[in-house]
Amino acid sequence: MNKYAKIRNDVRNKIISGKYKPGTLLPKESEMIMKYSASKLTIKKAMDELVNEGLIVKRRGSGTFVKGLSTEDIEKLKVVNQFQGSSAFFADKVVESRILVFEVVKSEPEIMERLGLSEVSDLYHVVRTRLIDGEPYVIESTYMPVDLIKNLTFEICSGSIYEYIEDELGLTIGSAHRRIEAQKGTDEELTELGGEFGDPIVLVSQVGYLSDGRTFEFSTNVHRYDKYAFETVLMHKN
Repeated sequence: MNKYAKIRNDVRNKIISGKYKPGTLLPKESEMIMKYSASKLTIKKAMDELVNEGLIVKRRGSGTFVKGLSTEDIEKLKVVNQFQGSSAFFADKVVESRILVFEVVKSEPEIMERLGLSEVSDLYHVVRTRLIDGEPYVIESTYMPVDLIKNLTFEICSGSIYEYIEDELGLTIGSAHRRIEAQKGTDEELTELGGEFGDPIVLVSQVGYLSDGRTFEFSTNVHRYDKYAFETVLMHKN
């Protein structure tokens, strides 16, 4: 991921999480240069993208401020942000992948149904543990059609798969159906995540779609119960 993109994502995440509230004066350009060890041009490009996204506004002589966003705007941004994956969401941290499985398999009936396949097809099956600053965060198990997500490699899976899909393959990720449930963790899962035996886990199942409607992934992600939170806003329509 480009340096400016990491900076943009970090500032965006702070706005979405509420760390940078509406009206907040962002750090000066010189402070950001030091904080991110980046050039003036890189900082400018990151800030310009956030301006274009409508998240911040530059006021000559005053500085750069966080714009006032509605609850609906924030929720939309949270949804979009989830598709950036761990590499973007934790832009200010060290994100690593421990690849447990990388293989091509034939689709089984349940996976075919999830991916909307009408016939047996070759699928990438990738299982990896994502580590944040060296600490296990989630175990991801993902199936993707070989004929759609072309030329995926072990090395690519060590980084951001979503970034590869959009930046290298030129595909646009559109939406997902996500199911969240609590389960008892297996001994293997808890050992990999560094949990205590008998702990529950949070299982997040997801079917991902491209902007043209094609299904590009079915994944099940296992989170430690104490490292996962889901937040949403319910609106009452009069």
